Amino acid sequence: MAKTKKPRSSAPDPPAGAAHLPWHHPPAPPVSTALLISLAALLLRVLVSVGPYSGQGVAPKFGDYEAQRHWMELTLHLPSSDWYRNTSANDLAYWGLDYPPLSAYQSRLHGLLLNASLPDAVALRSSRGFESPESKLLMRWTVLSSDLMVFFPAALWFVWVYFKCGVGGTGEEGMSGWTWLLASCLINPCLVLIDHGHFQYNCISLGLTLGAIAGVLSGNELVAAALFSLSINHKQMSLYFAPAFFGHLLGKCIKRKYPIVEVMKLGFVVLGTFALVWWPFLHSYEAAMQVISRLAPFERGIYEDYVANFWCSTSVLIKWKRLFAIKPLKLMSLSATILAFLPSLVQQVRSPSNLGFLYSLLNSSISFYLFSYQVHEKSILLPLLPASLLALQEPHLYGWLMYFGLFSMYPLICRDHLLLQYIAVLGLFVLIYYSPGGSSKKGVSIPSGAKAVLSLPLLCSLLLKVLYLQIEPPKRYPFLFDALIMFICFSQFVILTLYTNYKQWMLNSHSRSVGRKKDL
Repeated sequence: MAKTKKPRSSAPDPPAGAAHLPWHHPPAPPVSTALLISLAALLLRVLVSVGPYSGQGVAPKFGDYEAQRHWMELTLHLPSSDWYRNTSANDLAYWGLDYPPLSAYQSRLHGLLLNASLPDAVALRSSRGFESPESKLLMRWTVLSSDLMVFFPAALWFVWVYFKCGVGGTGEEGMSGWTWLLASCLINPCLVLIDHGHFQYNCISLGLTLGAIAGVLSGNELVAAALFSLSINHKQMSLYFAPAFFGHLLGKCIKRKYPIVEVMKLGFVVLGTFALVWWPFLHSYEAAMQVISRLAPFERGIYEDYVANFWCSTSVLIKWKRLFAIKPLKLMSLSATILAFLPSLVQQVRSPSNLGFLYSLLNSSISFYLFSYQVHEKSILLPLLPASLLALQEPHLYGWLMYFGLFSMYPLICRDHLLLQYIAVLGLFVLIYYSPGGSSKKGVSIPSGAKAVLSLPLLCSLLLKVLYLQIEPPKRYPFLFDALIMFICFSQFVILTLYTNYKQWMLNSHSRSVGRKKDL
């Protein structure tokens, strides 16, 4: 009697934990799709750069565009010993260099490129306020090329590491949002408007920071330490992220077999990177202190313009600048900033995790934005970087912070005559945010009552945008609308800060519940 053949059963599903095994990797994102998103992000930058820039045609000091051009002129023609020193050829009152040495080297490199094509644009002394279509094209090209060489590769590396290491889930479910995450990183409306409209090079420091974040997530911690040190040496505002890096890496080192050795290795990399960048200024104590004094201009006051942070928002009730001298204000600012980021830092020292690290980056940077000394409205770019990295985990947070971060810079955008670019970039952001492949409908569900409350600041912001353009404020209060924009944005930033700190600490209870399930 012939044996009946048993039907071949399909292979059993792999266990859930198999996704985290070292030989299991999620499918790689298609290169063609990543290339298309990158090209779209590049095209957006090119279109924005066609418009005006900061201080265009506004003599005698112009704006940030002239500052960057002037630094190219100085670093090209003067020895490094005179870059940060007041001399007959370097009047520090006229856009004196106030960024770390790596930024000065970048200015020198770009100055060499401009000098080869258009020497008049960077001629010593005679080029002050130089403006021409050719110089604008060359200057815009330096920002675009910097963005392509630093920020774009860092964003691609981060997205690859994010899914490879399982931060955003694994398999097809985790990979489904990679296009949205890449678009969120590359098409950051605030960064595009400030770098390619207003005119700055934030893409370099933020790109180095983003590369350092990818290095931490992928386990390349020494590379991450070097990249983050370079970021600090390009713009000192990168220190906003320092507590998050310090807490996360220290927490990891403590849990290893030889914690002191691990800490020493990171310390050597950091010190070595700083020594390499600062080498031309280490020949004397005086030269080094001259640079440091330029990086911390306390004499400018605790805030400028109408930035949506604690000191400026509360100055309506408490006249900080009148009541306190610079020294006590520095102490109060330092204390408030430390108290704000301390819970986030402690959580990462105790329980370092990849997702917790991203939350910590956001909590640390927004703490500095809200409470540190001498904050500019453009500093909101720093918290917006980790917010975009958390776009899949916290889509509502990402959208809300991005919108009000952009709104907080509305007066600056109007002064620069970039309103058309503002509307176009905001419209594109809304399209991407609500795209079918996005995560705008995922995340925490918001009750209808809470939605009604949240709609109030949104409606107020829309109304203020119209009033700002159409109605002249009272002569007694010429900055009334600027102050109202500041109050609305500050209130939203405070609420989001409390929420993200809560979410970061809740990761501990979540990890404990997961551990108990594994034990069972």
